[in-house]
Amino acid sequence: MLGALAAFGGILGAPARESWHSLFRAPEYQLQRREIHITQPPRWIPGDFTREIVSNCELPSRISLMDPNITRELHDACSLNPWVERVHSVRKTFPPRVTIELDYRRPLALVCIDSGEFPVDESGVVLPQPRQLLTDSESYPRIEGIRTAPGMVGHPWGDPLVIQASALAAILEPFWKELQLAAIVVPSTSHRPDSFDDGVFELRAVDGSRILWGHSPDSDHPGSLPTQTRLQRLRDYNRQLGPFGSHHGAHLIDLRPLGEISRRPLNLVPPARPTDPT
Repeated sequence: MLGALAAFGGILGAPARESWHSLFRAPEYQLQRREIHITQPPRWIPGDFTREIVSNCELPSRISLMDPNITRELHDACSLNPWVERVHSVRKTFPPRVTIELDYRRPLALVCIDSGEFPVDESGVVLPQPRQLLTDSESYPRIEGIRTAPGMVGHPWGDPLVIQASALAAILEPFWKELQLAAIVVPSTSHRPDSFDDGVFELRAVDGSRILWGHSPDSDHPGSLPTQTRLQRLRDYNRQLGPFGSHHGAHLIDLRPLGEISRRPLNLVPPARPTDPT
């Protein structure tokens, strides 16, 4: 409606344009910044998110609801924010108000490399440091074994292994504490259709157990069990033998066989050699 008024003013010429400018400056069409309303940011986003978005816009000191550029500038400012996954809509209404509907990215895992720990979402997009990372960093799944540097904040890491590990973290995250997991370890060898042992992801439990998970969730490797089958196997193991970190000690557990899973003890600390009495 407001856009149609602007077009109508252009058609009618100078008198209509003057009337249009009067409306543009009219107090009842002046938009206060506090009347810019954004979908409530989730708890992990630090700071005053709405103020950050508004400050990143090139908005004039006096904002008129009749300004046709407002919605575009707010849309662009939201799209460029690394926490925003999608801008659904930017709507102007009267009395003066702007409503912005957004989807936000959620930090799902921490990619651990020599230079630090970097939060990513389920698609492997690099995120800023979330609010609770300082106080609750242990609750995040770790992704280990990555040998590449992160991309820019708000952009994909750029490493297929990060994308695959993030997708696996999204599947395991609801059960992470239940299963007493500590990290996802990416494969050190590339996926090969003719090899069962190349391109295999491992899970590391809190007691040092190594769990051979298999290929990534998007893999079509022949003979690879469905992701949900492997997850159910791991949960059944946990229910039957107790959580990792309890009395049964560290093991190497293979979820991949078509039959039953295999399990053998791991000697994390080699036994001390007996001293020679002589």
